[in-house]
Amino acid sequence: MALGFARGVVGTKAWLDVHVRCIVPRTRDVAASTNGTGATQDASHLLTSRLVRIVRFHTPAPPRTSSTFVRVSFLFRAHHHVQASVLFRLRSSTWIATNTHVEVFRDASCITWTGSQRLQAVVRMASKRVWLADRRGTGQYDARYHSTTPAAVPRDVSVLPPRIVLLRHAESQGNVDHRTYAEVPDHRVPLTLRGRAQAGEAGRCIAQAMPRGSKLFFYYSPYRRSKETVQGIRGVLPKSVVRGAQEEVQLREQDFGNFQDEQGKRHEKAERIRFGRFFYRFPNGESGADVYDRITIFEDHLVRDINAGRFAGDTCLCLITHGLTLRIFLMRWFHWTVDEFLDVYNPNNATPVVMERVQSTDDAEPWVHTKSLYRISEESRLLVPGITPKMAQTRSPMGAE
Repeated sequence: MALGFARGVVGTKAWLDVHVRCIVPRTRDVAASTNGTGATQDASHLLTSRLVRIVRFHTPAPPRTSSTFVRVSFLFRAHHHVQASVLFRLRSSTWIATNTHVEVFRDASCITWTGSQRLQAVVRMASKRVWLADRRGTGQYDARYHSTTPAAVPRDVSVLPPRIVLLRHAESQGNVDHRTYAEVPDHRVPLTLRGRAQAGEAGRCIAQAMPRGSKLFFYYSPYRRSKETVQGIRGVLPKSVVRGAQEEVQLREQDFGNFQDEQGKRHEKAERIRFGRFFYRFPNGESGADVYDRITIFEDHLVRDINAGRFAGDTCLCLITHGLTLRIFLMRWFHWTVDEFLDVYNPNNATPVVMERVQSTDDAEPWVHTKSLYRISEESRLLVPGITPKMAQTRSPMGAE
């Protein structure tokens, strides 16, 4: 008789692991092959150590309180005299099995053989469903909630970042002289001296907008002007406040083409007005709709990280990006229409736009999406021309994402 035991892990499957502890002259000469009824073979490989899982059977997850039986059989082959003991491990994903037994037709506690040996077992799984504790409430990441499904949205809003700050990069050389783009690749355009000063001032404004004792995590565009803005902000903040920083290519500026001839771009921008600013795609570049698509992907991953508790423990987010990208981020987050977006214009360089976490959720609502738990602060709303009070919050929490 050999006893099995269980352990709760993340996932939804149940499986039976068969281990063998063996003493052989050369462990590489021992192999196992399997077949079974009510179970399927997942892995079978050469033994490489004294205790090795040689096979895995996927089994049906047992019901909450009743028992289920799975019959499995496996064949050991050895080219040398082998002494071994077999150990069964029954594991599950979101449940922890109790009173689990593995009944073996042949005594497998200690067997000796040369050649082939077949063992057959009936696994009785009598389980009690036990959910693992939600680790997000203690400021830890919990991969089970890395999702946008209703079950992943935390009811305890303290898991969410208290503030999400959006910032257009500080003043760049291209902002003061458009001829720069004809000679310098867009991603290499630096800040001006005035822009460097703006970045430091933006850092002080962000510090004032953060709740006392909170940390700050940066996402930033890979463009030089955005990275220099991050450096300027971090230069005025205590090192203990900054929890980390991550470059995100999806936060880059709209691609207007490669080197931008001033006269040619003037013609293209006039054509964009006639065609429609959101849908016009610049030659060798992007349209506003293209930027929308990549920002949708970024926000999806961001919400998953938020739901899983990556920023639990009062960590605010700061996204350093570009004017149009910032507006499209808000458009996607708050479900603006294209017409509403076209009425909104860029904030000034290095002007923080603060999204505040709501104080509580409505327990009567069957599901509130994570995005619905934020709104643009009134002070920030006035800094972005065209945003109405109605557009500063998600109007349809139950809307499809």
